[in-house]
Parts: sequence; C-alpha cells; structure tokens
Amino acid sequence: MPTPSNDNSNIEPDLLDLHLGHLSDAQRADLLQRIAADPALASQQEAYSAIFHALGTLSDEAAPAELARKVRARVAQAGPPPRMTHAPTSDSEPDEFAAGNWIIRVRSLSDIIAVAAVLVLAVGLGLPSLLQVRERSRIMGCSQNLQRLGQGLSAYASAFGDSLPFVGWNKRSSSWQPSNEPGVQLMPNRRHVYPLLRAGRVRAAWFICPSRRDVAMPDDQIGQRNDFIEARNVSYAYQNMAGVRPLLSGNPDLPILADDNPLFDNGLPLFGIGKRLGLMNVAEMNSRAHRGRGQNLLTVGGSVKFADTPYSGVDGDNIWLLKDVAEYKGREGPKSAKDSHLLK
Repeated sequence: MPTPSNDNSNIEPDLLDLHLGHLSDAQRADLLQRIAADPALASQQEAYSAIFHALGTLSDEAAPAELARKVRARVAQAGPPPRMTHAPTSDSEPDEFAAGNWIIRVRSLSDIIAVAAVLVLAVGLGLPSLLQVRERSRIMGCSQNLQRLGQGLSAYASAFGDSLPFVGWNKRSSSWQPSNEPGVQLMPNRRHVYPLLRAGRVRAAWFICPSRRDVAMPDDQIGQRNDFIEARNVSYAYQNMAGVRPLLSGNPDLPILADDNPLFDNGLPLFGIGKRLGLMNVAEMNSRAHRGRGQNLLTVGGSVKFADTPYSGVDGDNIWLLKDVAEYKGREGPKSAKDSHLLK
C-alpha cells in the first residue's frame, strides 16, 4: 500500500478533508483539478484512498478472540468480583458504597484493573453486535431508497418512450470528470438523474444513503436548478450515459444505480499507478458506503440486491469499470448494452 510522505511540508491538508467529506462541492472540484494536473498530489491522493479503503474494510462483527481470551484470564486472576466504595473514613476500614442491591468495595489497584477488564470485555463483545445491527438497518434503508428511485426511473421511462433519464451529451465538448482542456464543459454523470427530482417523481432524501454523511438537496432549490448543488446531494452512482444508453425494455439484470463507486471521486479516477503496480485490486473494491462489505444495486428490471463483489453486472461484468478501457479522460462510455459503469 502506498503511504503519504513523512515530510509534512509537502502534504496537502485538503486531502484529509476530501476523504472526510468536509469540502464543499466547489472546493472538491478545485482540489480534484489540482490532483489531475499534479502527479505528486495524485500520488498522495492514491495513498490516502488506499488507507481509507483499508480502514473501511476492517471488520467489526466480533471482538478479536485473543483479546477476549486475555481479558477473561485477567478477570479470573483478579479473584472475586471487586467491591467499590468512596474514600475510606478511617485508615483501617474503608466505607462501603451501597447502590440498590449492589455493595461494591475496591481494595487495591488490581480490583480497578479487573473492573476495567470487565468493561473492556463488555464493550468488545457487545459494541460490535450493536454496530452490526445498526449497519444492517442502514443497508435496508439504502435498499428502500433504491427501490423508490427505481419506481421513479420506471415512471420516467414510461413517459418518455422507454428512455431512462438523460439530459444530453456532446462527445467533443462534454466530460464527466474535471478537465482543464479549453472548451470542455463538465457534466457530472449524476446530472442525468436530476430530472427525476425536478419533475417531482422522487424525493431529495431518497438520494442519500443512510450510511453516508451526505446532505439532501434543499427542497427550495430543486426547481431553480438543472443539477445537484454539490456531489454530497446524491450518494448513488448512475449508469454512465456517455456511451450506449440502456432502455427500460433492455436487459433487466443490468445495474442502473448503486452505492457510490469507490474507484472514482466526483468523476476523477482514484487508481492508476497503484493499479499498475498491483497495489490496488479492483476485484476487492466494494463501495465505501457499507464499510466495504458490499453495495446495494438497482437493476433495469427494478430489482434491488446486495452484492458483496463488484463483479455483479451482466455476465460477471465489473460494475465500477468500463470494459477494455485502461485510461479515463471523461468522455468514455459503455460500448454495449451489457457494460456497466456506475458513476457519480
């Protein structure tokens, strides 16, 4: 895994804010343009992306077995359950503190350590279970969002001759990633689903995954704009509409919406050198939305499923990457109706 430079004078402080979601859309766009133009900054970005991905994939489903064993051994070594009291009234006999049916007395430092060990054990065994339950609830909420958005997509396509939401594309002057080329207009792929919101077919809150720190589009701004105000107004990645565009009557198994693509940030690829050197395995890169466990997918046919691998497209296609494309400049799109490329 690449690591950020130890020379703090060369570290870009905005990179950490980028990964923590603390930048506005304008600040993020400016930083991504600088990353695209600066190889050193791009290298730092790759390093931070790899680190945050590794942190997101740490399992919290169970406490480490070795930790639990050591804590139990320490509790057993400490002897009988400790008794806790307030300060003693004499040097010879400490007072007892009564709380309900409990009388707790602390006699020594080992008693305090034993109490701490019990607390560590309780947290180690109980907290992961609570986190797991909470994440399952968030996954279900995310799935419900995608089902509602799917109904909106279906209604839109039925009203517009089988065509899924699409606001236009110019191969020469449009780009779905930030670009410094003169005459090139940025058109984030998420803009293509905005008509659903503007037409009132879906709610702004449905675009926000419960596991993300994103912010819903303000209702009073929806009718005044043709695009989301910032990237944080939508948590989900939409099928890349720069190439062959899917139809409602097309392959029902083609993913059309999913939790955000972990290999791109606001259209800018996060891989490159890391991928070529074998430091980033796209086969293991699930969305960050659900702690790296997997992603909810909405298909053209309207079904929603949770996939634990990015190879969940038609015929095992990787939903994050275009087939036979090694370098992304922002104009690439699917060349076939079976090629998934879910992008925000």
